[in-house]
Amino acid sequence: FRLLKECWPIAIIFSICIVIFALDVFTRASGIPFSAPYMMFPGYVTEAWDHVLAGTFSTEDWRAFSSLVSYAFLHGNLSHIFFNLLFIWIFGSLVLRELGAIWFFIAYFITAIAGGIGQTLLDPDSLIPTLGASGALMGLEGVYFGMALRWRLPKPDVWPIAEPIPQERLMIFAGFGVLVDISGLIGSAENIAYGAHLGGFIAGFFLSTTLIPRPKNAQ
Repeated sequence: FRLLKECWPIAIIFSICIVIFALDVFTRASGIPFSAPYMMFPGYVTEAWDHVLAGTFSTEDWRAFSSLVSYAFLHGNLSHIFFNLLFIWIFGSLVLRELGAIWFFIAYFITAIAGGIGQTLLDPDSLIPTLGASGALMGLEGVYFGMALRWRLPKPDVWPIAEPIPQERLMIFAGFGVLVDISGLIGSAENIAYGAHLGGFIAGFFLSTTLIPRPKNAQ
């Protein structure tokens, strides 16, 4: 109960993702999963932006823009949701501990949107759906990376890390993930939203190096 009290913002994110995934499992047999209307399609977002510039904004355009948030709660399979939630727990709990619930939610939603924009910029005409919390996950990694660059933080000690480790080791892990995304982007691997990953990380790093307050336990 103490853990739930301290980490309720993460519990909310987890609950939404798990409930939607469960609904997808039960509705997939019908051929149209529950999450289908909430997936993000870069081509539709691009089209909606063109309509904004032309002054012809419509309800459908609003739905396209709202998918820049909703896609971050959707997942394609069990391994997809498991690993996304695992790393959201690791980096999200550290961000939550240092910045509090309000900044955790700000970081999650802003970096999720930035991830969707990043994927749209990468492939603006694509009609392949984008879904998953990895953009926001990378955003939380970017926030932690930026905080750790600016301040000395307590040693990361969250599960499943067996024992407290120097913050530099977790920074290296986050940086390695970015390098993997860049190499994947160059290699043009399919079915992975590298634009969302990089967009989320960049936004998180920008937040942590410009706007966030001093972390609670910073030295």
